[in-house]
Amino acid sequence: MGVLYDYFRAPSVADVCRHMSERDASSPVPEVFDGFELKGIDPSVTLGMLIAFSADQEWSVGLVNERVIWPEGRDQDTEYGGPWASVLNDRVRDVLADIPADRVSALAERWAAIEEFSGRGDVVLLRELMADFTTLAVHAREHGESLYCWSCL
Repeated sequence: MGVLYDYFRAPSVADVCRHMSERDASSPVPEVFDGFELKGIDPSVTLGMLIAFSADQEWSVGLVNERVIWPEGRDQDTEYGGPWASVLNDRVRDVLADIPADRVSALAERWAAIEEFSGRGDVVLLRELMADFTTLAVHAREHGESLYCWSCL
């Protein structure tokens, strides 16, 4: 069983935390916030690699700068299995929103070759996923929102 990751946009950290507290920490996608459901695309490494490729820089641990916002203090509890909600750095939103259409194919091929996909990522699927991320990021930026990730074991 893998980790579930749902990516979404929301007006504020407070809105996300309120949803998590009031709805038994269920995923807010797609009923509450605009976003999509995934499995296996973690923010820090797998998405971080796409961010690095898109920004023409080396991947580093703090590139995505994901910060757990809910539940408070659980990010330090090794026994807790989730769910969690985290906010991604707005630079991630902007890099995703700015991916030009003429780079998508090359970026998807490079992304498909990363170790996290065992070098066998489905390029067509990753192109579609990049389009989802880009659209979500564009809408988030247009509305002054951040990108968030809901995850659970």
